[in-house]
Amino acid sequence: MSEDNDNVAKYREVVVLSIVPCIVAILVLASWALAHWEIGPYWLNAGLALLATLFGGYLRFVAGFKDIFKRRITVNVFVTVALIATIAVGEFRAAAVVVFIMAVAGGLETYTLDKTRRSIRNLLDLTPKTATIRRNTEEVVLPVDKVQIGDVVVVRPGGRIPVDGIVVGGQSCVNQAPITGESMPVEKFKGSEVFGGTLNETGRLEIKTAKVGRDTTLARIVHLVEQAQGTKAPIQNLADRFTVWFLPTVLVLAIIAFVTSRDIKVAVSVLLVACPCAFAIATPTAVTAGISNMARRGVLIKGGIFLELAKKMDVLLVDKTGTFTFGKPKVVDVVAFDGISEEEVLRLAAIAEKYSEHPLARSVMDRARECGIQVPDPDEFKIEIGMGVAARLDGKKILIGKDTFLQDKGVIITEDIDRRISSQTERGRTTILVANDLKPIGLIAIADEIRHETPRAIASLKAMGIKNITMLTGDNHKVAKAVSEEIGVDDFQAELLPEQKLQYVEKLQKQGLVVGMIGDGINDAPALALADVGIAMGAAGTDVAVETADVTLMNDDLSRVVNFMDMSRKVMLRIKLNIFFSIMYNIVGFALAGFGMLTPVLAVIFQEAGCITVVFSSTLLLWSKTGSRLKTEDRGSLSVARVVVDNVTREKTSQCA
Repeated sequence: MSEDNDNVAKYREVVVLSIVPCIVAILVLASWALAHWEIGPYWLNAGLALLATLFGGYLRFVAGFKDIFKRRITVNVFVTVALIATIAVGEFRAAAVVVFIMAVAGGLETYTLDKTRRSIRNLLDLTPKTATIRRNTEEVVLPVDKVQIGDVVVVRPGGRIPVDGIVVGGQSCVNQAPITGESMPVEKFKGSEVFGGTLNETGRLEIKTAKVGRDTTLARIVHLVEQAQGTKAPIQNLADRFTVWFLPTVLVLAIIAFVTSRDIKVAVSVLLVACPCAFAIATPTAVTAGISNMARRGVLIKGGIFLELAKKMDVLLVDKTGTFTFGKPKVVDVVAFDGISEEEVLRLAAIAEKYSEHPLARSVMDRARECGIQVPDPDEFKIEIGMGVAARLDGKKILIGKDTFLQDKGVIITEDIDRRISSQTERGRTTILVANDLKPIGLIAIADEIRHETPRAIASLKAMGIKNITMLTGDNHKVAKAVSEEIGVDDFQAELLPEQKLQYVEKLQKQGLVVGMIGDGINDAPALALADVGIAMGAAGTDVAVETADVTLMNDDLSRVVNFMDMSRKVMLRIKLNIFFSIMYNIVGFALAGFGMLTPVLAVIFQEAGCITVVFSSTLLLWSKTGSRLKTEDRGSLSVARVVVDNVTREKTSQCA
C-alpha cells in the first residue's frame, strides 16, 4: 500500500510540474495560431483559449471560491476575480496566458512546499520479521506478530531484539542508541529491560516478552512521529498577507478607471496588470533558488516554510549522540601510575582486549593502532561479561575492567586511584582500570568524541541571534554536563526518552517560542517532526530521522546549520525585494492602464515583465555565498571556539607522543 502511495505522489508531481503547463501552452498557441492566420470560425480559437483557462485554472478557481466562502482574501481570490473579469469581456487568450504563468508558478510551489515524507514505515524495519521462541527444550522460529506476552525470546549475538521485555537468562551488551540515545552500549543481565529494535552485540539473551506489536517502544515512536507531523501548523504565505489589503485597493482603482473612461476593457486592464503573478512566484522562485544553493552545499531543505521559520527561531534543541558527538566510544585519555609510561598502559590493555568484541575493547585497539603500538597475542584470554577481561602474557596476568572487578581479583585500589576515577567520571567519561601482576598501572578514559566543528558552530549560531541552544540527550547527567560545558551550549536536558524530548518541544512551543531541533537517531524523530524546524544529520542519521526532518545535513557537518540559517535570512530578504519589484511594476502599470494606454493583452505582457524581473532577482540566490561574513563583535566568540578546538587537537596528539 505504501509503495502505491509513493507512486501516486510521484505521478502527481509529474502532472502538476509538466503535463498541466504543457497542455495549457499548447492550447494557447493553437488558439493564437488559429486567430493569427484566420483559420476556422472565431468560436474555435476562443474556445481553445477558454478551455486552456478552465483546464489550467481549475484548481485556482476552486481554491479562490473556497477562500471567498471562508471570507479570506488570498492570491487565489485575486486571480479568480481577474480571470472572471477577463473572460467576461471576451479576452480569452489573455486569461489563458495568465493561467499558464500561474500553472508554472503553482508547479514550482507544489514541488518546493509539498514534498511528502514517505519513510516512516522504514522505522519498523528495525524490528525483525521473525523471532526465535523457546518452547520447553526446543527453539521455534515464528513470525514476530505471532509472539505473545510471556513468551521467552532467544536473541543471539548480532541479532536485533524483536520485542520489549525483561532478560531472564544470559548476559550481553546491547546498543540501544536508536531508542534511548545512549552513546555507550548498555550491559544487560538477568532482570534488565530491553527494547524492540535494539542490537544485541556480544552475548546470548533470553527475554521474557512484555510488549509486542503496537505497544512496543519503537511502535510508540512511530505513532508519536505521525501525531507530531499532523499537528505542525502551516504558516501563511507572505504574498497572501500582502494581498489582504492589495486586492481591495486594486478593485477600487478598477472601478475608478471604469467610471472615468466608460470602457470596461480599461478596468479589466487594471485588474490584469495588477494580477499577482509576480507575488505568486516571489516566494517559490526565491525559495527554489535558496534550496538549490543549499543542495549544492550538502543541505537539503524540504520547503520554503522552513526557511521562513528558521529566521524566526528562538530556541535550538540539539541531540548529543551523533550530532554534537560522533556517537562512537573513543579513548580520550590514558593515565599511568607510578612511573609507568602511557604507551605501556595502552599496550597491555590492548593485549588483554585483542580478542574481545566489546565496543570499549574496540576503542582501545583503535587507539593502539593510531599510536603505532605492536600488540602481540595473549597466551590466555577470558571475558567476564559486564565486568572486564583477564589475560596472560609471558607468565604475567593482565586485568582490565571495572574497579570492582580488579578488587575481586586481588588488586588493591588506593584512595588516589579512586580520586582519579572520580575525576574522569565527573567529566562524563567511562573509566577502565589496567593491572599487571595484580598491580594497578593505569587507567583508560573512554567517551563519545565531540565533533571538531561543534564549538565553532555553536558560537556562530549564537552570533546569528539564536537566543538559546539546549542539548537534549538520553545519556546520564554527568556525561551531559561535561559535554555541554565543553562545547558552550546554554543548557542541557539529560536522561530523556523519545516521549520526553517531544514533551520538551511542546512545552517550549506553548510558551510561544519558535523551536528548532537537530538530531540523527530514531529517538529524535518525534521531536524532529513536531519542532517548527527539524534538522537531521543525514549521512550517519537513520532514514526515519532524515525523512521526518525538514532539513537534512548530508555530510554531518554542523557548520552547515550556520549556512542554512544565513540562507534563510537571505531568502526572506529576497522575497521582500521581489514583492517590492512587483509593487513598482503595478504602480507603473496602474498609471498606464488607467489612462487607457494598455490593452488587456498588453497588460498581461507588462505584468509578465514583472515576473521575469522577480525570476532574475531570485536566480541571484543560486550563487550567493553563506556563512562567510560575520560581525566584528562576533569574532571574539569564534576565537574562543577555535581555542577549544586547538586544545582538543593538542590533547589527542599528546596521547600518542
